[in-house]
Amino acid sequence: MSTSIARIASIASFLVVAVVQLAAPTALSAQEYLYVGNSLGGDISVISIPGHKVVRTIPESVVGNHPDDVIASHNGDVLYISRLDVNDVIAVSTATEQMLWRVEVPGVPNHLTLSPDEQFLYVPIYDKGLLAVVDTKTHQVVTTLEVGKGPHGTQLGPSGKHLYIGNMESNDVAVVEVGTHRLEKRIRLPEGVRPFQISRDEKYLYAQLSKLHGFVIVDLTSDSVVRTVTLPTGGKTLPEATLGMSHYVMNHGLGISPDGKYLVANGSLIGITAIYSMPDLQLLGTVPVGREPNWVAFSRDSKFVYVSNRRDNTLSVISIPERKEVARLKVGEFPQRMTTTVIARRPN
Repeated sequence: MSTSIARIASIASFLVVAVVQLAAPTALSAQEYLYVGNSLGGDISVISIPGHKVVRTIPESVVGNHPDDVIASHNGDVLYISRLDVNDVIAVSTATEQMLWRVEVPGVPNHLTLSPDEQFLYVPIYDKGLLAVVDTKTHQVVTTLEVGKGPHGTQLGPSGKHLYIGNMESNDVAVVEVGTHRLEKRIRLPEGVRPFQISRDEKYLYAQLSKLHGFVIVDLTSDSVVRTVTLPTGGKTLPEATLGMSHYVMNHGLGISPDGKYLVANGSLIGITAIYSMPDLQLLGTVPVGREPNWVAFSRDSKFVYVSNRRDNTLSVISIPERKEVARLKVGEFPQRMTTTVIARRPN
């Protein structure tokens, strides 16, 4: 009897191991992806990291309507996309790549930011001078507040206590208290505010301005510009910014790497990307990219920076340690904003 029991136990153990081994290939695995919004194509290119291959496209039938910005939830399950042609924001599942919900907003939405707890989605309304606050659970606009003229970009401060909104037409940065949604102040800048970033200690703000070939550093204690950094030209003559040349803006695309060691800035009208050390802002190198670079995003390990070239319909993959472009990928039509995220996805 004991021999039979032992034999049965041995068979059962073997079956358990076999089931686990068979189940293993279908288990969820984490993978980093870059999502590139193609504004005129109306779709989103999905690129694997670090393989740097376009692995799929979220089609126009799902997105469409001139996507302006794309950001991801903290766990990578959801993409939030602002759409210019229909004045709304949609949520798309990264697992099914289908729309989950949509919400209309009171004007033209620009660059999105999530609150630290992901309850609220902050949507600048460019043509109305408003910040719309969307509840991600009820899918409703719960409040709006006036923040300045031409609100364009948004950034959550590292402390999670303040949201910063760059205004293109009133030439300032609005500071809103997270939670109460109260406008605390507006910081005056010399020109229209384009992409900007905030230091890890939230003491400084780095901003590209409409007519400046470079960026300024703002002391957030005194709310004043304390330094201006001029981007190199590489011996090129800077063309005049016009509506046809990057919408009256010299440079568009500024980012600080996740490890805090680098600041990367696009020279949009001359097709370069500059890499600076942080916090001293020493120029480490410039990298030729495609026509009219528009946005920057980083791999989570800070080894790569990605630059969307909207006039070439390409994506530049830049190795930060090597200070050079290591790949240029064909994406959709007029690529602009993009985001990286790590998600759990069943292997193909």
